[in-house]
Amino acid sequence: MKYVEFMKKVLPLHDDLFDFFYQALPGYEEVGRRRILLGCWGSFNDPEHCDYTYKNMTAWGRKMFVTPGVVVDGKLVTTDLVDINLNIRILLGSSYYDDWKNAETFVKADPLGNPVDKNHPWNQTTIPRPQKRDFAGKYTWVMSPRWLDKRTGDHLALDTGGGPIARLWATALAGLVDIGYIKSTGHSVKIYLPKTMSKPEVEFEWKIPKWSNAIERDRARTYFQAYAAACALHFAEKAMEELHAGKTKTWSDFKVPEEAIGCGFHEAVRGVLSHHVVIRKGKIANYHPYPPTPWNANPRDIYGTPGPYEDAVQNTPIFEENGPDKFKGIDIMRAVRSFDPCLPCGVHMYLGGGKVLKTQHSPMFGVPR
Repeated sequence: MKYVEFMKKVLPLHDDLFDFFYQALPGYEEVGRRRILLGCWGSFNDPEHCDYTYKNMTAWGRKMFVTPGVVVDGKLVTTDLVDINLNIRILLGSSYYDDWKNAETFVKADPLGNPVDKNHPWNQTTIPRPQKRDFAGKYTWVMSPRWLDKRTGDHLALDTGGGPIARLWATALAGLVDIGYIKSTGHSVKIYLPKTMSKPEVEFEWKIPKWSNAIERDRARTYFQAYAAACALHFAEKAMEELHAGKTKTWSDFKVPEEAIGCGFHEAVRGVLSHHVVIRKGKIANYHPYPPTPWNANPRDIYGTPGPYEDAVQNTPIFEENGPDKFKGIDIMRAVRSFDPCLPCGVHMYLGGGKVLKTQHSPMFGVPR
């Protein structure tokens, strides 16, 4: 409840701060702005519906208290975890790896009989190829996760927006969550926080913004703190009901199967986290996790599509008033950090020495004699 009260103070303060940026620096909405391509794998499972089976994954995924979804140009494309899983592609292009097209295909079809692509994480084979960094060629150890939009055939460079903006956007559009403390409306998410020690009850509303940019990613982070606090109240009440009913079991026995394939979809603090495993003879035969960093920090893929960092930084306006000698790159730093607060010290600027091509002086009052 102390944290609930804390959020009642912090959220309005941050709202004012972000709105001030827009007012004080017209055009700041372009800092870190990119096309709206958001991925959320869902979070906060409902134990009354979730059985973790693949055959029921579509149904229990939609019962999560944070709705999984892919948002393209502001529209919700899917909320189906099976669909989300099958259309993940791991591409190369600018990465220090060789292709695995001639390697073993571990999974040809999922448990429902759907075909699985060679570039899906279940079939990925990591073949490193160390080499000199070349920004016109290969320049990173990060691969390029993409999501195949079957409507267009495009391999989309989804971002997590640092996590919260993708979670709130997908949940808002889906309109599936309604637990009293939280309600998704189809165009917003309403967050109800009850009376606390020194603050009355309050309702906040996160509304889908005009842009996916640095400011809105940061704003969403604060709103999701309030969202998580409201969910925690619901979870605590449900836990007390279970406790009073004598249901105190907190774990289940699990035996590793001899042969199996599996996947897990969650939200880490910074965004999507998926796991893809193949088990043979009771041991791991192939395993690949995809946390938020490769989704946000990936390079240009085989189609030349830049990853979210590169995309958001390209052509971003510079509001910093320092000259070249004292340039800090603060607007570029803000753009990158809005995606990933775990990288505050991992963003470095290289300015280069520069080169004067031509200096020309044009007299104001005509040509001097």
